[in-house]
Amino acid sequence: MSETLYDRLGRKDGIDKLCNRIVDLHLQNEVVNPRYKALTDEETDHAREKVKEFLAAGSGGPVEYTGRSMIETHTGMNVSAAEFVAVVDDIMQAMREMEYPQPVCDEVLGIAYSLKEEIVHR
Repeated sequence: MSETLYDRLGRKDGIDKLCNRIVDLHLQNEVVNPRYKALTDEETDHAREKVKEFLAAGSGGPVEYTGRSMIETHTGMNVSAAEFVAVVDDIMQAMREMEYPQPVCDEVLGIAYSLKEEIVHR
């Protein structure tokens, strides 16, 4: 049986660490953090957990994503292309810091960009 992206990301523990770092980077990112400053701590924690769930389920893990669709989540937010790129940059930075192999980074990058139409300018 071939490894899934979920396996290559380190399964639950790896995805949890990766998503925690991504959200931490978002909170430090001047382009993205205004979105997070508008949230309570509980809302930020909820968003963090949904990102973990989304990535685990979408990468082939034994997890069911229970959140809203990307379109439902981002409609009304009017996310700019610059914000989208900043988010993707944070994802790639976190993956580099955690020393994921380039093919794994490329696969996640491809997934992120496949969602762009569902996120930007909604």
